[in-house]
Amino acid sequence: MDKKSKILFWVFGILIVISIGVTFYKYVIKKDYLVFAQIKCDPQTESCFYAPCEGTDCPAQIDYYKKIEKKAFNIEVCDPAVEGCNPLVCKDGEKDCTIISCSTSTLSEGEECSVPTATTSI
Repeated sequence: MDKKSKILFWVFGILIVISIGVTFYKYVIKKDYLVFAQIKCDPQTESCFYAPCEGTDCPAQIDYYKKIEKKAFNIEVCDPAVEGCNPLVCKDGEKDCTIISCSTSTLSEGEECSVPTATTSI
């Protein structure tokens, strides 16, 4: 290899190492990424997502849920197998946190919306 090829090889190598380092810092150290999860939803009072089921493989109870998008660094570290973890919620003034209720524009394939059935007393 001539001198120019070696310099070019080293420049690309250093750029790759820097790129890997910046990515590692952003995603592993700072935890700067969005987490998508499902949280509990009360179908009596809210429009909730659920997965309809037909046939013999259906569970006895339908799971109703809302979706949440939240930055990973705002989620507490907790092992649900060992301790009781707090549910995911958007705190007042928290940036980059969204709770998604069910509507026709937020449905994914295989999901449906529940209709709130809250009764009002007269």
